[in-house]
Amino acid sequence: MTVNAPIDMEAFQNAIQAWFADVTGLETIWRNQSAPQPEYPFAGLAILSGPEPSAPQWEQRFDTDPLRPAGEEVRISVGVPCRFTISCQVYVDIPDARNPELNATAYMIRAQSSLSLPSVLASLHAVGISVERPGTVQNLDEVIEDSFVSRAAMDAVLGATLTLEEFTGFVSKVKVKSDNLGIDATLGDV
Repeated sequence: MTVNAPIDMEAFQNAIQAWFADVTGLETIWRNQSAPQPEYPFAGLAILSGPEPSAPQWEQRFDTDPLRPAGEEVRISVGVPCRFTISCQVYVDIPDARNPELNATAYMIRAQSSLSLPSVLASLHAVGISVERPGTVQNLDEVIEDSFVSRAAMDAVLGATLTLEEFTGFVSKVKVKSDNLGIDATLGDV
């Protein structure tokens, strides 16, 4: 039996990438891509963990529709809220000390703060993503080869829901017979 994916990871990742690129104005990539590094400044994202279910058991729901094909009248839906931790990093080539708005930390603070804006929350919510907690901005400035690179990071904890469904039929007619009880009946659709 093949089971469908419990979450549309493409839509999930596209929404996160669009959010980060839109609020920072930076070219934003997933760090596990096999593509050349973009020109500075740029941002890189990675899913550090998740999905991590927020509850020990999945909720089950049942609904019946007699108009579905025979054997598929009953839909069984299961779901559980979960969280993902997304690592967000910004890389800025030799920053201009005269303009602190052009360093990696400034870009990251924009991204962190934007997770409180109703428009950002609505666009993420449209694809089933909630913001549980924007992380702390970390300054990771470093020297790479012989140049100073401004780098900042933040881990954002985002919520989503894992859902699966399957279909089964139901018994529409039952024959009950007991000589001891004197029962001989057909129950259900007759």
